[in-house]
Amino acid sequence: MLLKWRRRAKFYVIKLLRAGQGNHKVALGFVLGFFPCWFPTFGVGPALSIFFAKLLRTSVASSIVAAGVGSVAWPLLFFANYKVGNVLRAVWSKEAPIAEVDDLLLETVPEPDYAHAADHLNRLGDMGLNFMVGSIANSLVFSVLFYLCIRSLLARYRAPLLRTLRPKKKIGRTG
Repeated sequence: MLLKWRRRAKFYVIKLLRAGQGNHKVALGFVLGFFPCWFPTFGVGPALSIFFAKLLRTSVASSIVAAGVGSVAWPLLFFANYKVGNVLRAVWSKEAPIAEVDDLLLETVPEPDYAHAADHLNRLGDMGLNFMVGSIANSLVFSVLFYLCIRSLLARYRAPLLRTLRPKKKIGRTG
């Protein structure tokens, strides 16, 4: 099973490197393939990656490779989205004036059960907002960084990688 996955990964990498497309199209295809991985797409991410790659006429092979990498890295991306969103919201939010806080504290709460449930739902809403802010920020920043890195790596290492992945000729009998 592992050998099958390894062969398939090698096939897509070779297909990606041999593509007659320029470094720009391959790097952009990778970025478009990884972009949906920052958001919870509930299994539609790889299809979205291929759709975006075909829509913008970039490399579909690099889009598939990036979607595969992003699918495996989803738990880390989820955690990064939440943490970055939490930091950004803390930086951008301002403290409420003390008079408003005092007014809120003086109001009576009708039922303690409802107050607890409302507080819990408010915290869940804040977590969702933190996640969305983080996913938007991460997707934009890392799309630019990935594009620049992939394009420069392809410009420098495309030919040596193809020579490395070329099948070895067997020496011996040919008959």
